Amino acid sequence: MEAPSHGDSLLTALVAGCSSAAFAAFATFPLDFIKTMHQLDNTPQLNKFNAPGFQPSSIVQIMKGSSALVTGNVLKNFTRLLSYNWASNFMAMDTRNDTKKTSAPRVVIAGAMSATMETVLIIPTERVKITMIQNQILANEKALFPDQSIDITGIDKHHKLVQSIFSRQYVSPHAYYTSGLVSQLKSGKSGQKFLSTHHLKPSATDALKMEFNKTPALTLLGTIRQMYALQGVRGFFTGSFITFARQMGSSAAWFSTYNATRQLVDPHNKPDEQNWFRFQHSAWQLIGLHCISAAAVIALTQPLDVVKTNIQSKNGSMLFKDSLSTAYKLVLKKGFKCLFSGAVPRGIKIGINGSITAFFYGWIDNGINTLATKTVFTD
Repeated sequence: MEAPSHGDSLLTALVAGCSSAAFAAFATFPLDFIKTMHQLDNTPQLNKFNAPGFQPSSIVQIMKGSSALVTGNVLKNFTRLLSYNWASNFMAMDTRNDTKKTSAPRVVIAGAMSATMETVLIIPTERVKITMIQNQILANEKALFPDQSIDITGIDKHHKLVQSIFSRQYVSPHAYYTSGLVSQLKSGKSGQKFLSTHHLKPSATDALKMEFNKTPALTLLGTIRQMYALQGVRGFFTGSFITFARQMGSSAAWFSTYNATRQLVDPHNKPDEQNWFRFQHSAWQLIGLHCISAAAVIALTQPLDVVKTNIQSKNGSMLFKDSLSTAYKLVLKKGFKCLFSGAVPRGIKIGINGSITAFFYGWIDNGINTLATKTVFTD
């Protein structure tokens, strides 16, 4: 007699998993956009020069960058399922019943391997997403800035003034800073290095930055092209260490809190009757579990996420050196509370993302199973 099948097939898991991940990422992206905007907040400068800031004219502008996030989520889930399946099968041991079984320690190793591979794919897509968001904000600021004679990307028309351009006019942090602008930002003065980039021929990189500031890319492929032209392949992997730290912290906080809270809600469950995904909870209990787990993730990893966003911003590699110095500079400039910027939209996203993914996965899974049992021709 044929042994009963347990769980979904790999193909079903791939289709349902990738589709549900894409839908959840797209549906919750406005929260991601708001989170990123808060983490790169420049309110003091906006207020100082009466700049309007970002004022979206349509939902399309708020969804800018969703293509990168959806692509990243699909690749992440595809890689997670394939790598975990391969690793667990590779490390499985033969049993007396001529079947293969993976021990608990090896399951942990397989999970760690798949998590490492998926994080490698997250890094470049996160970098592209942040750049696309900044490009949209920059384009919006340029269109709405009241004095169109001022170039908010940092091109100064008063070259002989000693005072830094940042103290004389609004310069958008969402524009690419040339080497001269970075020098002025750090020194507070209009140095000769800045003058040379305008009176003399600018370097190739600075020339590209000025060109891209005039026409910021608003598409996925266009953004990738501009990023590659400026920094090459290495530019897509800026902030690798802090991204790994955030991912590990998020996973640890979520699963440990979810499991502990679930056991408090139902301490007398029997493992042979229920598994991780099928505990019999009410809708309100599930909402509570997700909210508590999301709060734990925010409490532990929000500073890491803020630092990651600033390091992966368009000028992050020029303004910051490492994670610790980035956190120190942010606290020194904006105060300790800046390390929790965007906590509310990110917390809401984390809280509802799991529910959306689970619902959509189950819906697609049921649809695939229904289609698989239907017959086209009968005798």
